[in-house]
Amino acid sequence: MTNQKYFILIAVVLLMGSCKRFLDVKPKGKLIPSSVTDYDHLLDNTGTIEFNFLDGNRGSLLSYLGDNLEMTEGQAKVGFVLNSHPNLERYYAHIFRQPYKNPNLDDQFWSSGSMGIYPQISYFNNVIEGIRGISQKSPEEEKLGRVSVAQALVARAWCYFHANMIYGPVYKPGTDNGTKTIPYVVDVDINKPIPDLSTSAEVANRVLGELHTALPDLPVRSSWPSRADRATGHAMLAYYHLFTQRFDSVVYYANLAWTAAGSPESVLYDFNKFKLVDPSRPVTSLIVSSQDGNTNLVNSREMLFYRVSERDAGQGIALSYPSSELIALYDQAADLRFNFFYINAPGYKTTVGGGYDDGMRIGNYRGRKTQVTDGFSWPEVLLMRAEGYARTNRPDLALADLNTLRRFRFKTGTPALAGGTQDEVLQWVLQERRRELPIGGVKRFLDLKRFSLDKGKPWSKSQITHNIAGQTYKGTIDSKDFIVPISNVVLRFNPNWGIPLETRPF
Repeated sequence: MTNQKYFILIAVVLLMGSCKRFLDVKPKGKLIPSSVTDYDHLLDNTGTIEFNFLDGNRGSLLSYLGDNLEMTEGQAKVGFVLNSHPNLERYYAHIFRQPYKNPNLDDQFWSSGSMGIYPQISYFNNVIEGIRGISQKSPEEEKLGRVSVAQALVARAWCYFHANMIYGPVYKPGTDNGTKTIPYVVDVDINKPIPDLSTSAEVANRVLGELHTALPDLPVRSSWPSRADRATGHAMLAYYHLFTQRFDSVVYYANLAWTAAGSPESVLYDFNKFKLVDPSRPVTSLIVSSQDGNTNLVNSREMLFYRVSERDAGQGIALSYPSSELIALYDQAADLRFNFFYINAPGYKTTVGGGYDDGMRIGNYRGRKTQVTDGFSWPEVLLMRAEGYARTNRPDLALADLNTLRRFRFKTGTPALAGGTQDEVLQWVLQERRRELPIGGVKRFLDLKRFSLDKGKPWSKSQITHNIAGQTYKGTIDSKDFIVPISNVVLRFNPNWGIPLETRPF
């Protein structure tokens, strides 16, 4: 019963505490359904969107493992070590020093109070099982119930898909992907045993099945970007097949999603129409646009599926800067993303530890000026279709999509991209993807893992190298360096999983 308590009982208490008006509890610990509407309301709880693979200060060690960030000596030695930073795991990840997290504390990616994917999944499981368990429904309730269950299935599939890739190794199409990664919990009854760990292949197959189950009942438009609609389902399937390398399916589903947008103007901001509210204060000034007033809101026109991403990665105050490699990808004269988001400002400075002053440093402030997402934006949908076209040797169509996005991102009059071999066009698409997606969070981390299979290609890396004060640190992507282990807190409750406890000092 102890392992059951750890996974489910805490989640049930969480639900009771935050949603008392919706839920009651049977003596067995199973939530009693009240109505379809009550269960539907659970999908609007902020706990279902806010704590995906983030630490308690809304950062993520995943950002620090990759190649989008760099760190100075002062940030490392003082900001993290001497100041006893509460998220020391970010620094340890950046220098590939394992264990990254304290293995004897709750893992905030997994479950820590209201944080982590399993508290979220408990919401989705209760929606799915609760609505399906209501035998008598009016026609209106039946319709709402199908939509709510479909949206919960997509949300749960999103959690499990990402957890499988984060807690597991590189997913390799054509192999058995037999490494056990995470438990696929779908039940809300705490008296039922926790399932064994599923293999990477088993998780992927269940995710695919749930997405296809949900798709027919997803609404054409959702009431809010935190809820999946039909285009979200198609985007998730396109994203899924980036990892299975079924690129014809990437094109198929990304095309269905993008077609639902209507016109590019309805889902893309033209950065030529952006202005800073206060140009004299570029770091703190918000952006306004004649197109609408939602550029920094969750219901921005570019938001398809909202999941909170790290906002402060690449800022001096967050103890990191954009890597020189990332900055070099931008046309600093023509790319308006660089003009608005990459700002030269005073860097990290301290008198502690002998004193450090980074001077003026370029930081990335996009997350402070617009809404970013670890879910799906409309620009990512377009870039997924472009990648699918490029990988299926249709470079002309890939270039058309790429130039569509660039028309909204570069200064008016910037020449369109033209020509190029298949590999050149694909590299252009992937470079654009890196410029467009959040600098932190899960996106680049997972891209690095899937790109590692494209051995010999210019966008593929087998290792990541970080340098701090002349010291070089290297991490291998297809290794434990890029796998988040299950914490001892969880493993002690589940000895049947056969995973030894982490005994190395933190």
